[in-house]
Amino acid sequence: MSKENMKTVEVYQKKAGVYLATTIEHDRLDPSKAKKKRERLQELIKRSFSSLPHNAKVFEIGSGDGANAKYIESLGFKVTASDTADAFLEAIQKQGLNTIKFNVLEDDFKEKYNGIFCWRVFVHFTSDDAKEIIRKVYDNLEDNGIFIFNAINRETKSIDNEWVDFSNEYHMGADRYYNYFCKEELDNIIAQTRFKIQDFHEEGGEKNNKWLVYVLKK
Repeated sequence: MSKENMKTVEVYQKKAGVYLATTIEHDRLDPSKAKKKRERLQELIKRSFSSLPHNAKVFEIGSGDGANAKYIESLGFKVTASDTADAFLEAIQKQGLNTIKFNVLEDDFKEKYNGIFCWRVFVHFTSDDAKEIIRKVYDNLEDNGIFIFNAINRETKSIDNEWVDFSNEYHMGADRYYNYFCKEELDNIIAQTRFKIQDFHEEGGEKNNKWLVYVLKK
């Protein structure tokens, strides 16, 4: 586990409640935009996991408020939701989901899954962290399993990484580590496993290229 990620996890342990509250306020600023983003993500999840059998086991890394895990469960899958911060775990449990405290860089998966989902979490991983996680996910997916994740596109930034808090609605009162990935870098990391890139696209931001979105198949 990198020192960057370790310090960021510590921030979320202290500030997760603030993050949850400010996220709600952010969505209230433009409900229509928030609804469209949510529907677009749900369509991606539904399409990408469509090959999985009914009652397939799906694990989410970094579930936050549990909304995405709850949607995945609604598709007929057996979901295990996870996070590292107590306030997040409490929010997830309120959704009635199977919930565990889990740090993907330190903890081992207890079983293999048909699908693994990791949304807006790679932003806090170094390149070495990302290599370890993608390898670990591959090892803990069943054959034909699906891994969905995204990362911020380095092409939209002027630096490779930074420690930052936000002055807008995502303000938490503490800096977190943010790492930005080039597509070529992530493609090379993926190529070190036997994952196949089933789907890739860019989305978000002014030029619709803020996020690199991957769907991998084992």
